[in-house]
Amino acid sequence: MSRSRQLFLLTLLASSTALSGLARAEAVNGAAFPEVGGWGQAWGEDEVPPPAASRLPPRSSPPLPGYRAPPPAAALPTRPSGPLAPSSAPVEAVRSVAPLDEAGGQAFPEVGGWGQAWGEDEPVTAPRPRSAPAPSTMAGPSPAAPAGVALPSQAAPSRLRASVSPTSADEAGSPVRRRGVSVAVQPADIDGDAVGMRRPPRIIPQALHKAQRREEGEDPPVHMEADQVIYDREFNVVTAKGRVEMIQSGRTISADVVSYNLKQDVMGASGNVVLTEPTGEVTFADYFELTGDFKSGVAANMRVILADNSRLAAQSGQRVGGDRTDFDRAVYTACEPCRDNPGRTPIWQAKAQRVTHNQAEAQIEYRDAWIELAGVPVLYTPYLSHPDPTVKRKSGFLAPTVGYNSSLGPSFTTPYFFVMSDQEDVTLVPRFMLPQTDAISAVKTDPDNLATSAMQHLHLLGEHRWRGVYGEAKTVASITADKGSGDIRGHVESKGLVDLDRTWRAGWQAQYQSDRTYRDLYRVRTDNDRPWRLTRPYVEGFGRRNYAMAETMSFQGERLSGDGTKSPVVLPHMIHRAVSDPGWAGSYWSFDSDFLSYTRTKGPVAQRISQQTGWHLPMTTPDGQVMTLNTSVRGDGYRSQNLTNYAGTATAGRAIPEASLEWRYPFSRPGTWMSQVVEPMAIVAMSPGGGNSDKIPNEDSLAFELDETNVMRPNRLVGLDRIEGGLRGGYGLRWSGFPAVGGRLGLQAAQGWRRKVDNTFSSTSGFTDTLSDYLGRVDVAPTGFLALNSRVRLDKESLALRRNESSISIGPPMLSFATTYGYLSTSSNTAGQIYPRRQYINYGVSSALSKYWVATASLAQDLGDNGGTLNWTANTTYNDECFAIMATMNRYYSNAPGLLSGYNAMLTIVLKTLGEAPLGLF
Repeated sequence: MSRSRQLFLLTLLASSTALSGLARAEAVNGAAFPEVGGWGQAWGEDEVPPPAASRLPPRSSPPLPGYRAPPPAAALPTRPSGPLAPSSAPVEAVRSVAPLDEAGGQAFPEVGGWGQAWGEDEPVTAPRPRSAPAPSTMAGPSPAAPAGVALPSQAAPSRLRASVSPTSADEAGSPVRRRGVSVAVQPADIDGDAVGMRRPPRIIPQALHKAQRREEGEDPPVHMEADQVIYDREFNVVTAKGRVEMIQSGRTISADVVSYNLKQDVMGASGNVVLTEPTGEVTFADYFELTGDFKSGVAANMRVILADNSRLAAQSGQRVGGDRTDFDRAVYTACEPCRDNPGRTPIWQAKAQRVTHNQAEAQIEYRDAWIELAGVPVLYTPYLSHPDPTVKRKSGFLAPTVGYNSSLGPSFTTPYFFVMSDQEDVTLVPRFMLPQTDAISAVKTDPDNLATSAMQHLHLLGEHRWRGVYGEAKTVASITADKGSGDIRGHVESKGLVDLDRTWRAGWQAQYQSDRTYRDLYRVRTDNDRPWRLTRPYVEGFGRRNYAMAETMSFQGERLSGDGTKSPVVLPHMIHRAVSDPGWAGSYWSFDSDFLSYTRTKGPVAQRISQQTGWHLPMTTPDGQVMTLNTSVRGDGYRSQNLTNYAGTATAGRAIPEASLEWRYPFSRPGTWMSQVVEPMAIVAMSPGGGNSDKIPNEDSLAFELDETNVMRPNRLVGLDRIEGGLRGGYGLRWSGFPAVGGRLGLQAAQGWRRKVDNTFSSTSGFTDTLSDYLGRVDVAPTGFLALNSRVRLDKESLALRRNESSISIGPPMLSFATTYGYLSTSSNTAGQIYPRRQYINYGVSSALSKYWVATASLAQDLGDNGGTLNWTANTTYNDECFAIMATMNRYYSNAPGLLSGYNAMLTIVLKTLGEAPLGLF
């Protein structure tokens, strides 16, 4: 018998002895009931132990915590000389049994079976409900006990805990020592604290579970708690009854009755059997037959709740090795039972003749399985597998996708997911493009180059992800060959971030695309869907009051400039910013440094260095006026080549002192139904005029859009290459309302001014005169079903609309409508036109039909002279705790070469925890 079996037996015997009380030989001039057996007989010793008086502690010894003394000896019944008198209390009878054979088995199958071990054939007092509190004592005198039966003690606590652990034969302080094992028995508290430890949580962290197993060793102890323990010495069967709980290595089993056959090392449990695994799985069954280490056994009518709350039920099951469970005629679903009708058929379920849950490989396998939707079989598969809920990522094939594209034809995609480590994985997405019958002759294949011919029918996409303690990275790349010309086409997009130490970190962003229409044609999604691609490695550091960054940049994209060779390459760009601690009257200093060097194949090449030092004083007057005084001195130096208006190498520098004063005077008025804040504001700034020499190139101040956010700044231009000089400023008014029921209302109007007119701003900027165009903003966001936002720029002379961006949403979630309107006048700068006049409108409608159903539709239209419908989209989604279905239809238009207009349709059915089945038409 292994040590763990011995420890388990010791636990049960210790509880049995404590419950049945201590026999007193001196009370009856000898052994009170010799046939019951003392400690020696309980442990299988051949000789009768010494008299009880020599073994028992003195009567003056302090009792165990919670121990209540038995009734006096005079109250104990004495054994009569004649036949036993009838007892007033029920007595558990012991049937005649046959002896065991020499091999340790049973001479007769009907003797010592599981029925007897579980107490099915003998009258057993029904255990108390689990919710009922355990009484501390049992009233009435102690009845006579037949041989082999230990009855609950009448005076000792009715619920005990036992702890067993190996010890040396001479270990001091052990309550009982037998054969190198220490047994400690103590009364149980009602709160469920067993042997000095709380019942383990439902899910034990993996690291904690491994640490506990290392600490317990290869033969961990068993912690048991029960109301009653019966030990049959003749058959070596120990039975625990009434709220039985046992814990070993984080695994917990609870039942009404648990029997342990020491000869066969088999344990049986019946009545409300619940087995809880450290991983969080909970198994319910009518009965269990397990080995003593809980690792192997059989069960009937099993119900399993997995760690992710999915469910599995089976008529019978067999547990093998502690890490595999086989279920016969099983049903699996991730749907929770209906609260109003728990017996209702779930939305989906998988039925199989046999299901195997391999916990060692964290895999659930089905054989001869049917997938049912609302009780109707829809799919049969001879084999199906998926990871169990403990697995976050697992290598294997993902759900395939079938699609059709008017330009590429039909296709079939079979993704494969490969886990490289806990921090790294790769997803390969091969897309096989089948030849179209009417287009086979149009495909120009090269018989001498089989690789290119094969790539014309294959589009391969791969995604690599890495996430560690100090950083993360993601790379997506694809490659194929053009179906017509055979030219290689593809793209690469990568980004990442790595912490070097607590101050510095490094990152990168890399983007490349073979041609303009590649992503749209092959439906390749990117994080930043912009008309240009950016490659940018960088290093940055963060201090308490300073920031530093160094980067390089390169751009790709025909839309950025008319000639791709004019795209700049920045190598390097470095900045440093610092702010001092607050000083006199709360003032502080600021320091900004910038260094830039860029080159290109055609166009200007330059190096720039800039340094600005400023002093800032925030002030608040006693009557509530808020002002900020800013002063600064900035110096710039340039060295340029290939300028448009200057031949050769040009060197230029400038010094720019500047002072500005910002002023706000908020007035507030609390109200019963709405509180209001009115805030007039103004700014005035002054610096020398000019400073925009022809020897200074303009690279980062090209784009300028006048709006309410920048009109109140000292320098309204972006970047450093262009500056705004002279005496200038702006003024405006802001009103805010806060209704008592919630929400917010806002109005804002502003206008800029300057004393001297020059060519700093372009003719389409709205600031070509002393005064700028009128700028305004309206925000309406109450708590109801209305949201309105509008930003406008009106011509200062005719009040004609020059720019407008408006959006409105109205309606409850059950049915809401949204509209977005945009109008942008022509934008240009000294380098030419940036974009022509634009006008567009988008419509949208959404409906949350119920808790799980959502439907949306949208339409985008170009309102220009040669405009029309740009695209429309409609989708419907159903999403609950176990099932999701998504249907999307999109109509798109294109005038790009090689990309035809068409439809994009996608239907995806998701059986959560089991998989998904997407079907796409492109």
